[in-house]
Amino acid sequence: MSFDQAAIMLILGTMLVVYASERFRVEVVAMSGLAAAFVIGVVPGTSVFAGFASPAVITVVEILLVVAALANARSLDGISRRLTARLKSETAVILFLCVAGAVISVFMNNIGALALMFPIAISLCARAGIAPARVLMPLSFATLLGGMCSLTGTPANLVVNEWMAAETGRNLGYFELAQVGGPLAVFGILCLVLVTPRIFTRFAASDGSPSDAGPSDFLAERMLASSSRFVGLHIAEFELKSALRIHGVVRHGAHVFARRQDIVLSAGDILMVEGAISLLEELEGDGEIEPPYHHSDEETVELIVMPDSLLLGSRVEDLEALSGPSVRVAALASRRGRIEGRFADLPLSMGDVIVLTGAREAIRQLAGECGLLALSPRRLMRRQKNALAGVGLFAIGVLVTAFGLLPVEVAFGAVVLALAMTGILNLRTALADVNWGIVILLACMIPLGLAVEETGAARVIADHLADLLPFGEPLVVVLAVLAMAVAITPFVDNVSTAVVLSPIAAGLATRTGTPVEPLLIAVAIGASLDFLTPFGHHNNAVVMGAGGYRFSDFPRLGVPLTLVCLVVAAVVFALLLAM
Repeated sequence: MSFDQAAIMLILGTMLVVYASERFRVEVVAMSGLAAAFVIGVVPGTSVFAGFASPAVITVVEILLVVAALANARSLDGISRRLTARLKSETAVILFLCVAGAVISVFMNNIGALALMFPIAISLCARAGIAPARVLMPLSFATLLGGMCSLTGTPANLVVNEWMAAETGRNLGYFELAQVGGPLAVFGILCLVLVTPRIFTRFAASDGSPSDAGPSDFLAERMLASSSRFVGLHIAEFELKSALRIHGVVRHGAHVFARRQDIVLSAGDILMVEGAISLLEELEGDGEIEPPYHHSDEETVELIVMPDSLLLGSRVEDLEALSGPSVRVAALASRRGRIEGRFADLPLSMGDVIVLTGAREAIRQLAGECGLLALSPRRLMRRQKNALAGVGLFAIGVLVTAFGLLPVEVAFGAVVLALAMTGILNLRTALADVNWGIVILLACMIPLGLAVEETGAARVIADHLADLLPFGEPLVVVLAVLAMAVAITPFVDNVSTAVVLSPIAAGLATRTGTPVEPLLIAVAIGASLDFLTPFGHHNNAVVMGAGGYRFSDFPRLGVPLTLVCLVVAAVVFALLLAM
């Protein structure tokens, strides 16, 4: 192995480890890796920014803009209202959400499909009396399954298409991946519908109230009223009688440092408590505790911190400083296990659920500026009158691409132009809301993936793997590539998985005599089978916070789903190779 080959593999390996650690933003890691490759010399200066001109990157930006237009137009509200009355059982709700999420994800990226279906899922759960945790993870997984069926379902598919064009001289058909992804989506959704209710039995049914949507326990600071019956009690007695847990006591502006069993509560104490929102509201109504704000005529909304939120890494006090006096943070559901300091010092992470109280318009504006998604059934934006026109324009773009009349990036560029000219898409707002981290990540990873091929590193890896694989057994080679993708994607994003494995798959095709088409399709399919961890894909991280899941909940549902998908994929690939 030459120096260039060893260098590019070391850079990519280090990046995968750093990605898995989640200590740094993915776009920072990608730019650092690209910079290192340029300094060492494995990526020439003329190719450093080539990724930004890639059709894959351009298409991703266009899809994100279209998603923003359809989301703001509330294009799915009418469908939700008509079908809600017909969904009488939990199984019907899960089936509807999974099928709808998968179908939408066929035509737009996974996070966009989840964002569109999220409010509908919460609304259906509230009306049907179903705990949101019993449907949110299946919805997330279904959007990943749907993304395997089309060229624009996920950015990883576009990366694979780049290699398909380079190796065969042709692009993937818009629905060509569906010949494998379609059966996987069908059997995967059936698995989700049948298995989910049996696995998530610990999540009790909801009483149908909007406030019960999302996680059950929230952190908040409340002052103990002077007339409260809890004055003079020890912490353990308070927790027993109130069903709330105390994480800290502040008296006269200072923390009370003593053994928990020795602390006696006094009037005016500021308590850092954790419990259900309904309990907090009940105790406030009884005059036992007092909130640090006035909310007699204000609206309360639960919002989730999205992957592209400006608040990532910030604290509660930063959000309050940004919002001003018109909006206050009432409570926070955080995935962090250890609680320290005051409520204002709590950090905000992706997937956290924030309860805001204030004027409706101020909350709506803050949510738009900071990248927060409302969980409450009451929407923050009005449905546009031309919502159906937006859906129609997008459908035309999909059909033009599906029949090969125009390249993907040209067709969807025309859709973006049409949406902007008709006023459905506000380009200024939409461009500000684009998840540029994903765009930068993809643009930086493309030159690195090409370097794997140009330095010959892909061929070296392919040769070593080929020595372990039997010649004349293309099914074994295809399934080995699929297994590698499934093993990598739970720990890093699916785009990086596709970038790393696509050149390796191309090298294996030459070395073993296996057709390159099924190998590259196996990379695209395996990169989307991301059901085992909450951090492998942004969708999983989002539903973890909103559903109140534990880390172990993901493999509990993800392992059987992954096994079903692998078995179905083996059968489908065997049939394709036999044709």
